[in-house]
Amino acid sequence: MDNNLLKDKKILILEDEVDILSSLKILFESEGAKVFQSEYASIAIKIAEKELPDLCIFDVMLPDENGIQLYVDFKNHPYLNNTPIIFVTGINTYELGNSWSAEKIAQTYQVPSPEGFIEKPFNPGELLSVVYNVFQTLQK
Repeated sequence: MDNNLLKDKKILILEDEVDILSSLKILFESEGAKVFQSEYASIAIKIAEKELPDLCIFDVMLPDENGIQLYVDFKNHPYLNNTPIIFVTGINTYELGNSWSAEKIAQTYQVPSPEGFIEKPFNPGELLSVVYNVFQTLQK
């Protein structure tokens, strides 16, 4: 992977599990990214409006709002709508009553598909690979 691809990129992580939040922060900072974080969707959108992140990583289940609804809010926002978003979630079929995917989110809410949808537990290398692919695609 291109070691400089994440250098100085702004990444907003929205995650309510403190251990995962900490490990993601360390992972991306070790790659040179500047990380902003929140456990709450209401705070995340304020951070995003101020910092204009290059990428967001959202959990689905949050204490104050559903991450999917926040995704829809981003896609309908006048200057956050092009922000790439990857979901990292432990949500499964049993909890939601159906299986979620990037395509299903796009169809259900009539918004573009998220750039990724990774289930917990996840391999940090897998997540980095998805993030690198997003930035490589944006450079083309």
